[in-house]
Amino acid sequence: MNLHYYIIRGRGDNGLKFQLAKVEDDHGNTFKGLYDMGHQFSSLDEVKDHLAPIVGAAAGDISLTEMII
Repeated sequence: MNLHYYIIRGRGDNGLKFQLAKVEDDHGNTFKGLYDMGHQFSSLDEVKDHLAPIVGAAAGDISLTEMII
């Protein structure tokens, strides 16, 4: 499953973490209200682990592509 993401950088300790601002799959589903927008991540692997149960896929089956906005 491919998910497109947009993040807000500069969060957490020393600004090294980030938050998800938007997530969208190839069908236009945004999962709004289903994931914690306030959660801070250190890596994209953490993002996959967080989103896996929400999108109904194993974390290893998720590929992430950054949105260009």
